[in-house]
Amino acid sequence: MTDTARSSGSSKKYGLAGIPRWMLALLPLILIAGIALARSTAGVSRAFAPAAGVPDSLRELRVAAPRTPRLVKTPYLERVVEKKADPREILCDQMVARYNITNTMARMVYDAAAEVGLDPELGFRLVRVESVFDPGAVGQGGAAGLVQMMPGTARSINPEIDTSRELMDPNTNMRLGFGYLREMIERYDKYGNDAVRLGVIAYNRGEIAVDRALKRGKDPENGYGARVLGPRAHGGRSYQGKGVGPLPADSAASK
Repeated sequence: MTDTARSSGSSKKYGLAGIPRWMLALLPLILIAGIALARSTAGVSRAFAPAAGVPDSLRELRVAAPRTPRLVKTPYLERVVEKKADPREILCDQMVARYNITNTMARMVYDAAAEVGLDPELGFRLVRVESVFDPGAVGQGGAAGLVQMMPGTARSINPEIDTSRELMDPNTNMRLGFGYLREMIERYDKYGNDAVRLGVIAYNRGEIAVDRALKRGKDPENGYGARVLGPRAHGGRSYQGKGVGPLPADSAASK
């Protein structure tokens, strides 16, 4: 047999790179079988994952598996959690951050507003606009204290207030001012959602001026309502509350 014939005969038995043709014919079947096997068994990561349970090194040393420590309950921790859940503490913390005031000042404003049934947030806004939280602030015409109460207005609310020293007391000052603001808001209750704005404006202009403007069909706004209720100087947040809140039980019972 010639070399040509010999090479021709061998080419029929072998394919590319000298691989027998019968093996090449089986490649598709092998590929299909491999895919089917992979789909019917766990993934490689799961198949070769370490056994669950105590690590081998600990098992060999007979060391117990580490446990997650439990939080020990103590009266102190429970009091801290309760304190943070208190709406008073939550709002005071927010106001401390918003207006850069002390916790003592924040609680004093909150308590004075809650005592007369005014929404405490509105109380903070009023103090910010009127005095920037300066208890010793004195304005034109004798307006005094945190909420800049006029002596005449203060005496009309409480005739026993007859000295400027009494009016400068922070608690007395805010209690009178917040009570007056609540009265103004309730005065315009028939105006629905606009009652808070009208009450705030009346706190600044007086109810007579506001009533006169409304009677003429005009808006009594002079910019004061926007200063108290708008976002500027109040952390970028406009006021969304109802203005008034529930009166304490002892105050409501005394009326």
